[in-house]
Amino acid sequence: MKTIGKRALALLLAAVLTVTLGAAAAWAKSSEYPSVRVYADGLLTGRAYRYGEDLYLSVGDVCGYLGLRAAESYDRTSHDLSLEAPGLTLEAQVGRMYVQVNGRWLLNPRGILVTEGRAYFPIDLIEKIFNLRAELSPEKNRLELNLREAQLLEGGESYYEDTFGSENLLWLSRLIEAEASDQPFAGRVAVGNVVLNRVASDQFPNTIFDVIFDTKNGVQFAPVYDGRIYKDAGPLSVIAACICLEGYRMAGDSLFFIAPAQTDDSWLRDHYVFVTTIGQHDFYM
Repeated sequence: MKTIGKRALALLLAAVLTVTLGAAAAWAKSSEYPSVRVYADGLLTGRAYRYGEDLYLSVGDVCGYLGLRAAESYDRTSHDLSLEAPGLTLEAQVGRMYVQVNGRWLLNPRGILVTEGRAYFPIDLIEKIFNLRAELSPEKNRLELNLREAQLLEGGESYYEDTFGSENLLWLSRLIEAEASDQPFAGRVAVGNVVLNRVASDQFPNTIFDVIFDTKNGVQFAPVYDGRIYKDAGPLSVIAACICLEGYRMAGDSLFFIAPAQTDDSWLRDHYVFVTTIGQHDFYM
């Protein structure tokens, strides 16, 4: 029974993570997507669009509902997106699974839908940016936005240093760089998740630095042993670290990862629950 339980849990986690890592939306005409009527505080205000099972809404439209004048731009060559409104700055690129909002990095694995030169984002990201609640009707043809307590996401150039500490960002990003610079972006985030999961676990030290440099049961991370941990992190690893600090997770409650093509993983397989594979790494909890 114990083995069946582990396998069932592993399959469930893998299924959830597969959905989370879905492909990004693409550019097309609005007529190619089913539309949904949007009501802001009970008033019909505009349209949202469906892409698969996901619902997408324009950040610019929501700014308008709040009385904020937004300037949007989209470059069809580079696929760069930008939006400026009072109290709001957004930078993104179609194909990337993250966006920058008011200096903060937000994970966006569902991608961006660009239709007729305008960008639409998944509704969960809209909720985070504006701190609002969105409810889709059971018929899935009406989206209700509650704007009464809407508030723009707070951030700033030094948000992560001020909120989490510059040392935490430094060491987390360096560990991600050393362990996962050759992995997909999701794999970088997952490696960072392992560190933070250990910080939260009673089995390991309770700071990022102490988890990385933990030697209670031998060196935990190879980059500490060979010195790679002291090399500066590249931009993608810093972004991945910021996303981890935001609370996003790509590998569930994983406490371990290993590259089975390079290292014997039999001990982990025998003693822990497999969670998922991202890139060349297998993750366990």
